[in-house]
Amino acid sequence: MKFAVVMTSIVAMSVAVPAMAGQVKERTTYFMVRGSTFDELEHAMGMQGPQLRSGGERHAGSTEVSFDGNATYRTVNGRCAVDRASYRLSLHQTLPRWNAPKGADARTKVLWKTFRDDVVTHENQHSTIAKSALKRIEDTVRELPPMADCAQMESKVNAAVRSIIQRHDRDQLAFDRSESRAIDARLARELRRNLASADR
Repeated sequence: MKFAVVMTSIVAMSVAVPAMAGQVKERTTYFMVRGSTFDELEHAMGMQGPQLRSGGERHAGSTEVSFDGNATYRTVNGRCAVDRASYRLSLHQTLPRWNAPKGADARTKVLWKTFRDDVVTHENQHSTIAKSALKRIEDTVRELPPMADCAQMESKVNAAVRSIIQRHDRDQLAFDRSESRAIDARLARELRRNLASADR
């Protein structure tokens, strides 16, 4: 099974009064998987897991990332400067959930816990990357020097935000590539530790 992140970057600039700065809205939904063995659970995730696009591969978990927001401007000594920067981040995680049936053995429960915890950790890191990008956007926009007029200032803000979001998208993809190389060894290590703890 794989993990996934969806990036939706919508940045609107205006001179309207902004909302509270740095808002992060987080939501988590769960999809149920059923089975008595881990093979059955893995099959269920392959059938029920989040799908990023119609007909696409299903995943063990996903994080949808969406940015939006605005900047307002003011005139300072005949030049246009950023007055306020207000950006928002929406995060929607989709995670698996399993209610162990009576027939599930202890090993299957340990396997599930190990896998589920790893999915949660992975998706939380996607959220952390997005939150860091939100902070960079607001800090960068607030620190931009004044421009000759507000049209130029708005163009500068738009370019800065686009650049940070593009970096964010690259960071998310790089994280997934790194995870694809490390996940098997990490899961094996965590499974050994969890099985040892269960045997005590």
